[in-house]
Amino acid sequence: MPRRRLLLGVVIAAVLLVSGRTLSALFADHSWYGAMGATPLWSERAGDMLLVYGIGWVVAVLLAFVNLSALSRSIGSLTLPRRLANVEFGEAVPRKYLDRFALVLSVAIAAALTPALPNWTLLALARLNVTFREADPYFQHDLGFYTTWLPFEKALYSWATLLVVSVSMLVVILYSLTPGLRWEKAGLRMSAHVRRHLTVLAAVLLLITMWSYRLESYDLLIRGSGEERVFSYVDHQWLLPGLLLLSIATAAAAITVLLSGWMGQLRTSFVAVTVIVVLSVTVQEIVPLVVQRVTSKTVQLARERSYEATRADYTRRAFTLSSSSSTALRESAVSAALDSVTTTAAGQQFLRQDSLVYPGARGLVVVSDPQLDVAGPPIGDGLARLAYAWAYQSFDLLSDSIPRRARLITVRDVRNMVRELAPIFVQGSMVGPRFHADTLYWKLELYSASSNYPLSQHFVLAGEERSYFRHAATALVNARTGRVMIAAEAAPDPISQAWTTAFPNSADYRAPGIARELTTVPWQPVSAESGLTIDSTFRAAVTRLYNRMRAALAAADLKAFGIAYDSLGALIAPHK
Repeated sequence: MPRRRLLLGVVIAAVLLVSGRTLSALFADHSWYGAMGATPLWSERAGDMLLVYGIGWVVAVLLAFVNLSALSRSIGSLTLPRRLANVEFGEAVPRKYLDRFALVLSVAIAAALTPALPNWTLLALARLNVTFREADPYFQHDLGFYTTWLPFEKALYSWATLLVVSVSMLVVILYSLTPGLRWEKAGLRMSAHVRRHLTVLAAVLLLITMWSYRLESYDLLIRGSGEERVFSYVDHQWLLPGLLLLSIATAAAAITVLLSGWMGQLRTSFVAVTVIVVLSVTVQEIVPLVVQRVTSKTVQLARERSYEATRADYTRRAFTLSSSSSTALRESAVSAALDSVTTTAAGQQFLRQDSLVYPGARGLVVVSDPQLDVAGPPIGDGLARLAYAWAYQSFDLLSDSIPRRARLITVRDVRNMVRELAPIFVQGSMVGPRFHADTLYWKLELYSASSNYPLSQHFVLAGEERSYFRHAATALVNARTGRVMIAAEAAPDPISQAWTTAFPNSADYRAPGIARELTTVPWQPVSAESGLTIDSTFRAAVTRLYNRMRAALAAADLKAFGIAYDSLGALIAPHK
């Protein structure tokens, strides 16, 4: 009894610690998005993650538990050796213990497959209902289907395949340790229960295979079998109908295997699976090869002209390129994201000295006396402060020396900040420093990109092979405040337009004007002998004092407001 109480206490303590850390992390995460003006994005992110991981875990646990429970039922009773004094005897393990073990193992399987679940951004894109108002000429799907829904379906298929294959292999291995499945001189022997269980799993695997043929049909439009992966005559006239035939035949084979295997007619099941394998090889390998061999080169070239013209048309729209620039891009095979200038390492280090955020910045920073509108949640006091300390594992935040109006800056790397606020966009190759008056901004270009856009040519852009690449926005990160401003493209593509409409933080009306006025060096005052400053420097000084006044009013600090106001008056007086 004392051991059980101790174990129960340890379990309760562990649950409380994990729950507290999770809740504090959620609070800190929500506060950060709120400080960045992106609360709707946090809600979308939290909801999509709940759907993906919640449904994924439930499905994985149920599938594994049902199979493991069916396996345990076939064992009958499990007897373990026990010893009492000098007497050894067998003791049957209670059924409830077997069920508990099956449940624990099922949870372990679900946890192991969690990294394979689709990313929440794929679901968010799929739910946006992006429409290009243009359909492909073969399946008549809107092009948004390929760029938004298809990536999510592919990720879901990969996870489902991994789950079913993993559970099936585990079931076969465990059955091989029981008398229900064994090798004998006459061959493989299995009980009726084992045969029916494995038959159901085989039928499920066939249905997964049918799903793969559906995805392969769409992949033909993305990466065809012609030269340079163009969608070709063979793909259109032979492979697409062949894959449709394979899908129907595989569904029929799944039903056949289920019924025949359940009734013990294993030879019929074997024949059905063999037919599918032979048909798959014939459709995907033999038929295309035969068609190419029996067709003359002249006829092949004539057949491919219309498909190559279609590819050229879709490529121009996918990359907004003319035919000449498309050829140059194909020959150079370099990234189109030449979005900023480079600086020397010494120059970068100098810029970082006066920056709260910069490329590669790490660690949590507490701004105790913010004079500007720093992009971070106030630390507050009480439960809020405890939640921050728990979430970031920094209990120094509980110190009384940190005022309640202090701001927490937790994400300081430029790329990470932009990725959190604009997660669906591909980032440009470089982060460059730019100045607006004396304010340093880190400039980063953002692109709408996809590897699943149909019928267009693929290029290696921003580090990956892509068939769709359009400029979406320019992100400007204030180095002193950490505020992120996104200047959306004036003529956005359908993906970026749908995203910016759904999430207001993805476009700032002030950002385009600032982006147009950015310079490579800060505006400098004239020589000291003149005793004058240029208008731009004066405006920057006024803006800085005005920001201090706003921050002081927001914090109800009248003393700081008075100091900033007097400084502003002293600055303006000589210019009257």
